Amino acid sequence: MNPRITAALLALVLCVTLFAPTPTAAATSGATACKSNNAKLGLLTALDCVPITVEHIGGYARTLFKHWITFADGKNTRAKVLIAESLTAVHFSSTGKSVTTGRWLSLYDGEIWTRASDVDIDHVVALGEAWRSGAWNWTAARRQAYANDLGVPWTLRAVTDNVNQAKSDDDPTNWLPPLESANCVYLTDWVAVKIRWKLSVDAEERQAIRDGWLDARCFALDRPPLVTVKIAP
Repeated sequence: MNPRITAALLALVLCVTLFAPTPTAAATSGATACKSNNAKLGLLTALDCVPITVEHIGGYARTLFKHWITFADGKNTRAKVLIAESLTAVHFSSTGKSVTTGRWLSLYDGEIWTRASDVDIDHVVALGEAWRSGAWNWTAARRQAYANDLGVPWTLRAVTDNVNQAKSDDDPTNWLPPLESANCVYLTDWVAVKIRWKLSVDAEERQAIRDGWLDARCFALDRPPLVTVKIAP
């Protein structure tokens, strides 16, 4: 080989070696983003922030997560979510504490409801799923904080009651919204909750999240939804 060509190739290899990012540096950058409040990550990147563990089996009871709690103004968590998500001003019962009517768009099926009695407040990551993913090891106070989390708009959602009941405490392995166009936002919410509360995923759940994102072609949207990192206090 021409000595000049050989020298040029060696110089090129040296340049690539010196300036290519190392896997360690890339991993450090990703780990930092996972812990940085208000960081916005693509779903597949954010999913790498969530540890993979085998689910904890047994011991769950819904009563271990105290909800809905009542706040100083006399309104409980359910009422707060109904007020926040109503598309119009809400109306209250005679006590002024319970919401009776408003206008809610259910993300999961696209239905609109005006009677509060037709709407459930869904824990996006259900209480049973949270228990299996790490909440079994929490204090009662932390479980209560999780069950009544108003700190971000993606932990609790007002949705059609029977759709919420059909979901039960399934993870994306066994349940996704019947309205397929909602899957991108739902999966983004799911991962954001897991990061916020430092919960884990099992291997099947992780694969289902990836598959759901790809099957719905969320990546092809003009503006795919992003996971916002917001760690719970």
